Amino acid sequence: MTHAGPAVPVVVHDPRTTTGTAHALVFAPVTPTWDEGAFFAPVIETLTGAAGAGAGAGATAGPDPAPAAVGGRAAGVTSAASAVRRGSGTGPGARAGAGSVVRAGARAEAGARTGTGTGPRARAAAGARGGLRVTVVDTLALLDEDVRTLGDLVARWRALLPEFGPVDLLCGNALGGAVAQGLLPYVAPETGVLLVSGPARSDALLEQRLTEIADLAATGHTDAALALLHHRVLPDGTPAPRTVSAAVATSRPAPRPTGRPTAEAPNRPTSEPTPRNTPAQRLDGGLRLLCGIDLTPAVEAHPGPLLHLVGGRSQLVTRRHTAAAPHHRVHVVPDAGMRPHTDQPAEVSALIETFLREKGLT
Repeated sequence: MTHAGPAVPVVVHDPRTTTGTAHALVFAPVTPTWDEGAFFAPVIETLTGAAGAGAGAGATAGPDPAPAAVGGRAAGVTSAASAVRRGSGTGPGARAGAGSVVRAGARAEAGARTGTGTGPRARAAAGARGGLRVTVVDTLALLDEDVRTLGDLVARWRALLPEFGPVDLLCGNALGGAVAQGLLPYVAPETGVLLVSGPARSDALLEQRLTEIADLAATGHTDAALALLHHRVLPDGTPAPRTVSAAVATSRPAPRPTGRPTAEAPNRPTSEPTPRNTPAQRLDGGLRLLCGIDLTPAVEAHPGPLLHLVGGRSQLVTRRHTAAAPHHRVHVVPDAGMRPHTDQPAEVSALIETFLREKGLT
């Protein structure tokens, strides 16, 4: 069940074992509509313990139980998110919008940093075992006309982080992975990080390919944009269907500057930014946020464990777009594209299970 409030759609998956107390927060990639976490299904199964409970890594252990509604906390996220939209991201307006929850989150983080309270280290010391509780959020739910850079989006989510309670594992895929890395300076230092094709930095080729898709969406060719995106996430060397080539060839969008979403009409109400929630706006605005980024300092400074999985045949995010400290691990999954968790689910599941076990999260 999804909480589909006006601000932040959230889905929560409970652990398969009752002893699991660790919490994973997952940021979604750019999708034309909110898919309720379907993009990360194989990874969610592994995190909750579903994969290990059945026939083995990569196998589904029967029907997944319905994800739980977030209940009262979801309403709090919605309320605070609305306040963040009206505020300035990390300024006084945003902090006031989050209200007492921010203060409660600050206490929890302080406890985690000192090894007391309910932080990741404290729960691990208490013997927490089993699958993780997984909260999946729509990263683009906070996208509006005032979000012009990845830093703007990170600031929005930073203001909402305390609403989700203590986080033991911060996860993200593609744009969601970039947001997760941008949030690293604001989480407890021992927080684990799991990234799947989440760029820490961009380069000319990645920006060119993302902008090509965004341009199609921005000029009204949403179907062509989706067709090209679906092709780009496949392993390199996969033949493009004729429909992709034909759609792109007939669309021919006018060139647009990289790194900026489509501008809105100037005559708009000034009381609240206009959300950008249509499929075209999500593709256009979301993909452009990955242009011109460099999160290397934030990633390299994170003292906690980190596992980053990228496909060896990815047409978009590759190893050169990652950043890591010496104690972090970047693993290239052979023969996988932008979605190694769907191209090579058994290998990815085994890697994640090992990472969680070694770091005391399961």
